[in-house]
Amino acid sequence: MLGALRRLSGVEPSPAPDALVIAYADYGVTIRIRWWIKPPRRADALDIQDEVLCAVKAELTRNGIDLPYPTHQVLFHDQTEAMDGDRARQREGWPPPGQAGG
Repeated sequence: MLGALRRLSGVEPSPAPDALVIAYADYGVTIRIRWWIKPPRRADALDIQDEVLCAVKAELTRNGIDLPYPTHQVLFHDQTEAMDGDRARQREGWPPPGQAGG
């Protein structure tokens, strides 16, 4: 990540950019990256921030690191007795007893 920042013309070489691990989360690691720019105009800062974030994402992707995101699995099935049989006799879960995996 730091190499990607060092290659950006808008990031000052001194003081050098740095990265600190802040926390381990359920879906990833929180890393704080700091860099310095000149001149410190708000428009410049936003443009450089965009360049930095894009460069860091590209560097992570090049190194086989995907950004984490939470996922949820939702299963839908017909719960009518005509399709599943006697629901009162079935164990909790899916598929119903007597069918594959049940």
